[in-house]
Amino acid sequence: MKLKRLTAVFAAAVLAVSFAGCGSGGSSSGGAAADSGTGSNDAKSGEKTKLYVVNWKDYGSDDAEFMKEFEETYNCEIVNTYMSSEEELLTKLKTSKGGEIDVCLPNCTILPAAIKGGLLEEIDTEKLENFGSLFERFKTQQECFDGDKMYAVPFVWGSTAIAYNTDDIKEPPKSMNCLFDSQYAGKIAFRDDYNDAVMAAAIVLGQDPNAPDDLEAVKDKLIEQKSLNRTYWKTGDEFSKLFAGKQISVGLMWSGQAAAMKQEGEPIAFTVPDDGAIGWVDNWGIAANSENKEMAYKFIDWMISKDFQYNWAASGGPAPVNQEAASAIDPEYAASAAMDEESLNRLYFMQYRTDEVKNTWNDLWTDVKAE
Repeated sequence: MKLKRLTAVFAAAVLAVSFAGCGSGGSSSGGAAADSGTGSNDAKSGEKTKLYVVNWKDYGSDDAEFMKEFEETYNCEIVNTYMSSEEELLTKLKTSKGGEIDVCLPNCTILPAAIKGGLLEEIDTEKLENFGSLFERFKTQQECFDGDKMYAVPFVWGSTAIAYNTDDIKEPPKSMNCLFDSQYAGKIAFRDDYNDAVMAAAIVLGQDPNAPDDLEAVKDKLIEQKSLNRTYWKTGDEFSKLFAGKQISVGLMWSGQAAAMKQEGEPIAFTVPDDGAIGWVDNWGIAANSENKEMAYKFIDWMISKDFQYNWAASGGPAPVNQEAASAIDPEYAASAAMDEESLNRLYFMQYRTDEVKNTWNDLWTDVKAE
């Protein structure tokens, strides 16, 4: 049984109308956030405020074109620090000094730990003009809450599934097993992440990806895969360079990254295979020791606005959580980027792992790479 799927109602809404419904979609601004009336005073304050953001590389907040208007509106400079894993982000939150992190992007695998550890500020949704435009499913996303208190705001959702070179592979792979298939030996790129590794192998073995019951079989399968692998990649930029250099033909990859590469002209396609893939939701949080919380709210509001979400998704970003933005996306494009209902219903959405489970999976993955 698929666990924690997004609802079919949400998926249907994504496909409901075409680009014509977007209205102001041609702008790269944050729309309502810019109209709030708060930006003009900030812009006159003289010295620019620096907003420290921890995010994935090439994940919206470092897109100069998309962020230029925000920085000008609020007389702000976004300073990005990159993470290579959610665990690294959790470590950064634990070890950062006051003012070193304002906004960060945790997903469900670390959110409960970050909340329980007092590392995130409680979210006041009244300070977010665009929060009301989010799908209901995301307004109440369980992992963002501790009791009735909210600590993170959903930003985008997507999948980690199969990206492949259409010059080398003519038909979409039908199974996650393509990453374990000897016919692609030496041309496979597998993500260097214990969570994705265990979940992918569990899918191939027919086990529950969020709670596999035979980790020895999972380990053996990953060791088997290692001999076929070209390399393990850590960042989307690393995967892009391997692909552009024709060193790989198929790999485990994020839906948004694959869509962006396709927009750049790469012969790449993305598919959620019949036996399923990994689903995720990324969320914005405000660091508890942030010294710039009001600007952090303005930033989050901008990032969940219709205009930003539509423009980023339409140009290769992940699927939007803003209902107005999602409804404006062309259905054909949504299907090609695995934002459609059919792909959605094949996803196993990641769940929170206890420290015991995380350590067990991480040790397993370390052993695999050491073989």
